[in-house]
Amino acid sequence: MDAAGAVSGMAQRAAAQVVPWKQEPSKKNGVLADIPFIFLFVGFFMVFCVIFIAITSFAPEPTGLLSENCPCEGGLERCICPRPTVEALTVWQMICLANSRITAYLSYPLFLVLCLSMSRNLLAYLQHTVVVECLPFPTSAHHLHFWAGTLVGIFVIWHGIFHLIRWGVQGNLRYLVDTPTGITGWICLVLTPIIVWPMRIQALRKRIGYETRKRMHYASWIWMGALCFHAPQRNIFWIVGSFLVLYWVDWFFGLFVATRMAPSARFVKLESAVMIRLKKPPGFQLKGAGGYCYLNIPWISKLEWHAFSTFKDPVNDDFICFCVAVAGDWTKKLHEQVQEPIYRRIWINGPYPSPFETASETDNIISVASGIGITPALSAIKSLADHRKMHLVWMVRDASLLEFMFDFGIVIDDDAFTIIFYTGKRELVFRRPLPYNVLIFKGRPDLDSLIVSIVKASTNPGENLDMSRYEAIHDHHVEVEAEAATTLEHDFYKEVTRLLSIYSVDELFRAAVHRSHLNSQSISYEGLQALIKDIFIRQFSDDQLKEIFDRADEAKDGVISRKEFDSFMKYLEDNANKHYDQYRKIKRNGKVMGSAVSMTLDSDNRGTDEDTIKIARPDHWRLLYCGGSAPVVAALEKLSDEHDIPLSLESFAW
Repeated sequence: MDAAGAVSGMAQRAAAQVVPWKQEPSKKNGVLADIPFIFLFVGFFMVFCVIFIAITSFAPEPTGLLSENCPCEGGLERCICPRPTVEALTVWQMICLANSRITAYLSYPLFLVLCLSMSRNLLAYLQHTVVVECLPFPTSAHHLHFWAGTLVGIFVIWHGIFHLIRWGVQGNLRYLVDTPTGITGWICLVLTPIIVWPMRIQALRKRIGYETRKRMHYASWIWMGALCFHAPQRNIFWIVGSFLVLYWVDWFFGLFVATRMAPSARFVKLESAVMIRLKKPPGFQLKGAGGYCYLNIPWISKLEWHAFSTFKDPVNDDFICFCVAVAGDWTKKLHEQVQEPIYRRIWINGPYPSPFETASETDNIISVASGIGITPALSAIKSLADHRKMHLVWMVRDASLLEFMFDFGIVIDDDAFTIIFYTGKRELVFRRPLPYNVLIFKGRPDLDSLIVSIVKASTNPGENLDMSRYEAIHDHHVEVEAEAATTLEHDFYKEVTRLLSIYSVDELFRAAVHRSHLNSQSISYEGLQALIKDIFIRQFSDDQLKEIFDRADEAKDGVISRKEFDSFMKYLEDNANKHYDQYRKIKRNGKVMGSAVSMTLDSDNRGTDEDTIKIARPDHWRLLYCGGSAPVVAALEKLSDEHDIPLSLESFAW
């Protein structure tokens, strides 16, 4: 049976909960229906602060600060002069003071958001309490921190500029060095661009490395400390200080309690990533559908910590995995250091909840991933596939990552679509047959039409998922039939080609020599056998391996020298290409499902029309995305807006 036939014959369990997809946008139940409670709370608190400061500043005494006893100017009967640093004797000065005080009070609730959103351990605890129903912090903490920091950066600069204008007009710029308010004020004003701009402005993000930006961001500790002493008469020490203590307690708890050592993590090198697998340290609990951890790899850098999505080992629940893509100096160094599978000690801080936790809020999930963004999707699928439909759309260029995941035995949803778009150039090599509902196509998808088609095919009995526009590059029936056209040399060369996209020829030769345990720079039969066992996907029998070794050992002295190794590589390339012509001919003439595939997930329609219509809403679907592709994010956001499907994004591009 070919792939299309296999998927068409899938068990009738797929679409019992929902009815046909509706293209028109759903009706909103009021303007506030889709706004999380925390945004409303912070917004109302900010409005309250503005009203409070307006009354307490510009109402007559004793309610406000307007006094008849001040040396007012410009014909004013009342002005403000409770203390020198907030003196405003003219209308223009009072306008400047109003701008400074309003932006200050607008920032107070945002200070709480900044500190609370970075209290990861507290949020990880709240994720599994009823508080999560009204606070979005556990799954959108970084998003809130980003926007709260942006607003605070604007408000602080605005606040400082109008103070400087007022003091300059009055001739009182000496306050910058003569008063606690002035000294702490210019410290905060100078530090604000250093803290905010590198994280917020895209041009600076590209020019300044993550570690440098992170160290600059830690200037916020000095910034918050200075802020505590900025206005002692207004009790700001207790307001800001309490927020800062909350963050510090959580930070030290995370460092000394939530950080654990994994003594024997296994590192496997891929083309453009490193896969890390380790046994869960004592006390480590990965709950829910997603999560991330901070990793410290001391033999790369003792001080650097980097965030990566965590996913559960598909075979052993006692193990967890991370996939580290090459994206900067630290990850590049790691990739260069892992020349073959190794075991090393690492430190783990976490786990912390991610936006993929929202997957449990709906019955039907379409998880879209690009590159190593597949990792949180795999965790969500393993956690929820038994009770929800977990469709997967994965765009991947790294052939070794794709091969590793399926050879590793990743869990996919048997009752949902798993569609992979491969954009690499190398031929794929799998150790075992792919699941019957996994389809691999060449190129990039049209996400809008594809996702709408997935929803239709999943919810309408008999509706087909038409993939005829895409070129299939892996067909189960054709691949098996074409095996007859291949030779031992071709199979071995396919493996070597795959490895050469990960390792250099020198690295492969050194790895085999290391396993040979000889005094000379040569490869023994046992060394070649050990190398194949450790890093080859396809395993060869002893007879096959002996044939390969004898062919490479031109001198027949029982070892393979470097010259013989290079000669054998050249022979494999020439010989494999000859035999591969027949393989390509069979594949061209075979039944390529990409030419006219129609896939169906059948429904058993266990509910009545009336029952199913009640839940036939876009909010019973959710889109998830993890990856670093801006065009994909833009396409999914547009699709989410047009069809009212909630979208959760996970990214560590900080």
